[in-house]
Amino acid sequence: MGTARRAASTAQVNRDQLECAQGEIVFCRRAPDEKAPEVVVPTFEDHQMVSYDVSIRNARSIVDELSLDKEGFTLIRHKTSCADVRDPEVMRERYLEEMVPFLKSYFNASWVVPRRSGLYIRRSEGAGIPKGGWNKVSGVRQPGAMAHVDFASIAGPVAAAAENQVQGIPIRPYSRMMVIQAWRALSPPPQDFPLAFCDASTVLDSDIDVFEYVANTRNEPGSAFKTCGLRFNPAQRWYYFPEMVADELILFKGYDSDEHYKPQSPHSAFDDRRAYPNAKPRESVEARFFVYYA
Repeated sequence: MGTARRAASTAQVNRDQLECAQGEIVFCRRAPDEKAPEVVVPTFEDHQMVSYDVSIRNARSIVDELSLDKEGFTLIRHKTSCADVRDPEVMRERYLEEMVPFLKSYFNASWVVPRRSGLYIRRSEGAGIPKGGWNKVSGVRQPGAMAHVDFASIAGPVAAAAENQVQGIPIRPYSRMMVIQAWRALSPPPQDFPLAFCDASTVLDSDIDVFEYVANTRNEPGSAFKTCGLRFNPAQRWYYFPEMVADELILFKGYDSDEHYKPQSPHSAFDDRRAYPNAKPRESVEARFFVYYA
């Protein structure tokens, strides 16, 4: 129940032989003696961070093998009428209006609630890693360069209940609830800072660092919730989808109440200007949704 539809694969690809990009990704420090360059992330000054140069596999040839219930992310085709919209308020209304019925149908869900404060238009502005913080002007943010999961497991149902309260939606019983995040590139390819995903099946419980995050943005003033950083582990496998277009949509899982299907895919932007030195700054939109089953 609730597993996204995807095409059948006739033969599995050897993922160790996939073409790779190299990207610098920021992780939470695992131990005081960890041999990795120290990085200061302005949003998380109280947390010790380190950076690693990571091999990031091109996942386009394995799209038919990817599953939200295993790797935690997948790529689908979905046309949007908002590809040229940049005004955050206009985007919020129009984009959520078209995405809610689509996701309800795609997941065969009972109902879907958008997290209205969780829609972000991001612009890379050609910045390097580490980032200089989020750009809070007009609701536009820079891409996050830290490996993270937006909601710790304990925070998923709390965020869902809070969103229902904000929108005045009556509490209803449900058998399963997922937090689904949807990411789309708005600028033409190639992207200078594509989004990378860590295969959730390669992440150990000990790789996850749960801590309190206090948002101080235009849409979430002073709100606090549990979030997760990722500690580096050489067994982790990272993937990305190069040269995305606006009619492609990445879906990834931020939470699942069903213990049998609970992968949360850590993700991070990375600088791919080694491969595309003349790439224009990436623009993208991310939205978050609570997907329910009665």
